[in-house]
Amino acid sequence: MTGFWTEKQQQDIAFFNENVEKWVENPLYKSKFAVISNKEIKGLYDSFETALSTAVGTFSVGEYIIQQILSENDTVNFLSPALA
Repeated sequence: MTGFWTEKQQQDIAFFNENVEKWVENPLYKSKFAVISNKEIKGLYDSFETALSTAVGTFSVGEYIIQQILSENDTVNFLSPALA
């Protein structure tokens, strides 16, 4: 682990940052909370709580990230270890 994020999470964050601008243009994705693992969106949810609950039940700690699909200026990061 490098710093706070695992290498896998860093790759997933890079994947999110590379794709967020195209996703934010899609009305099915915009404002949703995305659970991302292995550089793939594993699910889109209307609330952070639902995304977190699903991710915690599916993945090990450090195996996913949750990001809300908003424009770059509006993006908020949620840190799953802080919620554990």
